Amino acid sequence: MKKSIVRRLRTVSAFPTGSGAEAGHRPLIRAHAAGGFTIVEMIAVLVILGVLASVAAARMMTDDGAEVRRAAETLKMHLRQAQFRAMYSDTSWGVRSNGGSYWLFEGPNTSNRVMFLGEGSDTVTLPSGVSCGSFTVSFDDWGVPYNGAGPQTGNELSSAKTIQMSCCSKTISITITPNTGFIE
Repeated sequence: MKKSIVRRLRTVSAFPTGSGAEAGHRPLIRAHAAGGFTIVEMIAVLVILGVLASVAAARMMTDDGAEVRRAAETLKMHLRQAQFRAMYSDTSWGVRSNGGSYWLFEGPNTSNRVMFLGEGSDTVTLPSGVSCGSFTVSFDDWGVPYNGAGPQTGNELSSAKTIQMSCCSKTISITITPNTGFIE
């Protein structure tokens, strides 16, 4: 029974008149004599492999600029956090750096370390190869920036303070504006 159905299917044509074999038309369903892949299937597989290889290669390449940008944005966020805390308290808050790491401090004593929100330690260590130089900047209850540990021991900024973050050949500047404390 199965063989007779297959024979009938082999000879069914797309055209209603005449059988496919006699009219010279191709049958709709062909029995495959040999198994294998078509050229279209092989090209599709090669294209997919090419796309996957290019994505993998792009992820393996390192971008030194990305590390320093990420570290600079984090430091800006932490400087703003110190300014915000100072504006909502009766004491000064600041950030001090030794070049490879930095920390948040409360009051005029830079050793009085406090954890930044979202950090697991009271010291933020910069990624390998990224440095920012040594600095101390603090903010009073109006958000005004100071060089040093606050109004008691430091001087109010008279000009913009620039903090340079660098990694390899990429350098990013963070600027703190006097009076307003705007950080960009």
